[in-house]
Amino acid sequence: MKIKSIFEQISEQLFTMNDLNDAKKFIIGFIDGKNINEKDRQTIIRETNNAKTLVKLQGYLCNCLLKYEGMGVNQINKTSKEAAVETVFK
Repeated sequence: MKIKSIFEQISEQLFTMNDLNDAKKFIIGFIDGKNINEKDRQTIIRETNNAKTLVKLQGYLCNCLLKYEGMGVNQINKTSKEAAVETVFK
């Protein structure tokens, strides 16, 4: 069974929502029930509250997915050839 990250779980709901305030309430409520680092929790709450549009909030979540799932540009140490070979054999 694959374990889903908090951000992956949030994204499943967030991208179906149409209202910014509902999305903010959902995210804050969701992370309150999870055991995560307090510094990270406060950062997520602050950035969620600072989002001015639903698209900005969704963008923030996408960036979190990239950062915390190890998929950020600085975290990938593969050449284009290695990535292509991996893709072909999957």
